[in-house]
Amino acid sequence: MNLKEQKRLSIPYLRSVDVNTKTAQIMMIGSFVFSLLVCVTAFVVYREGILKQKDNPLVMDKNGEIRKTFDIYNDGYETVSKKALVLRGHELFFRLEPDERQIFSNIQQSFYLGDFRALYEFYQSQGYYNNIVQRNTIQYIKPDSILFAGGKGRFYGKEYIRGQGGQSVEKFLVTEFDVIERDRTDNNLYGFYLDKIKIIKNNLVSEESTKNAGLSSINALTEKEHE
Repeated sequence: MNLKEQKRLSIPYLRSVDVNTKTAQIMMIGSFVFSLLVCVTAFVVYREGILKQKDNPLVMDKNGEIRKTFDIYNDGYETVSKKALVLRGHELFFRLEPDERQIFSNIQQSFYLGDFRALYEFYQSQGYYNNIVQRNTIQYIKPDSILFAGGKGRFYGKEYIRGQGGQSVEKFLVTEFDVIERDRTDNNLYGFYLDKIKIIKNNLVSEESTKNAGLSSINALTEKEHE
């Protein structure tokens, strides 16, 4: 066999070996890249899970229930919003100055926050607001506590009525209401609304003087409303 025939026989074999070697290298590189992608993907998924768990861990609430911190935070935020709504609504409705415009402006604003209309209609029918203006009387409240149970709430506080000459009346004021969700608006930013508001206690605590006829008549109206 001459040299040309040997070359002719050896070339196909060498080419086949070379092709197989390259194929094996490509497969090895592809397997490595695929394994790397799998590892990276698994790490990213694991890391995201850890971060979410850190951001929102499970904790035990005051009732002994296992809950997410996010849910407990939301509950706290809602309670703060509800208390702010109750306080603002009561301040608007029960804060009365001897000025008709101020009285009805405040009452109108309170209607956006709660259903104070029934109380307003009663006071109006009894001439309560006219007495406030004519007797130059000031009425305001100071909150003690605001409590919620389910969809209901109660406001506990003191109501003060101050007349001319410094005479004053101090009364316990307790109201009860339902708390319902509402869309936020420009006039109600709290996301809640007070429904079915009623006064369940409005008792006299102290009275510095009963000689002021105007103050006594106003006090009598509030007592009548409670009855």
